[in-house]
Amino acid sequence: MARIPEQRKMIIPRACSILSFMWIAAVLAHLFTTTGYSIVLRGAVGGKKTDPIFLAGIMSTALAIPAVFGVIIAPPDWSLFDTRLAIFYAIRIALTATFHIVNAKAMEYTEASTFSFIYNIRLGFAAFFGIFFLGEPFVPLQLVGGALVFAAGFVLTGLGVASPKGFSLSLLTALVFAVFTAFEKYLIFELGYSTYMFPSALIVCAATWAIVFIGRYPVDKEFLKSPRLGTLMVFRSISGYGFTIALAFGALLSVTTYISALSCVTTPIAALVFLNEKDSPGKKALAGIIALAGTTLIFIAAR
Repeated sequence: MARIPEQRKMIIPRACSILSFMWIAAVLAHLFTTTGYSIVLRGAVGGKKTDPIFLAGIMSTALAIPAVFGVIIAPPDWSLFDTRLAIFYAIRIALTATFHIVNAKAMEYTEASTFSFIYNIRLGFAAFFGIFFLGEPFVPLQLVGGALVFAAGFVLTGLGVASPKGFSLSLLTALVFAVFTAFEKYLIFELGYSTYMFPSALIVCAATWAIVFIGRYPVDKEFLKSPRLGTLMVFRSISGYGFTIALAFGALLSVTTYISALSCVTTPIAALVFLNEKDSPGKKALAGIIALAGTTLIFIAAR
């Protein structure tokens, strides 16, 4: 058996350490900016101040602006597509546009802190798609953690903290997120990051604004002039690209989603500070403890 040179033995673990650091840094950036854009979004749509479909267009634009430079710097390789990948790509684009819309609509009817607990149900969905469609390993402890995360969402509904409509839209947001991120992991592997990410961001932006204008949804000109516009776009851009970059650096879909799900801790704190969300603190604390316990168990199982 050929011996590996000592220098190469040192380089391999060092490269792995760098990749590990990169995907962890990317997903942590995603975590905190997801909290940030959730707070701005809730502040904008709460009380029906700004139309959520219009805000969906803003969020899609936040992802499209970096993509303009992306397609110039790293042009997509269209020769990589076959019929199957083209179909998957189209499905992913439709799901992403849907995610922007249902996410904004959910925040219209649900407090940011409550939404963060229900949204964590995506963990169960992500684990399912990761295991059965992406071949990621399964550990029985995931079932226990997943059950706790689901329980946290239903605790809020049962205790009257979340309205049925708010809960349904938040649950739909979680499902759509889990499905399109499963497509993301697969398509990034098959097409490479630049071919996958940049054209899709531009197409999603065009499709979302087409819905805004064809549906004649109101454009909030005051919001366009406010600092919240830039804040929302920066947070949404870092959140979106942070997640996909983590996947591109080799992070498991399940692990990435679980770290992202720690927003059930960061978002309620931010909502209390910036949105003064003080309703039902005991019920939210109970749901938060249950959700955090479930998230921790799933993360341990995925390691």
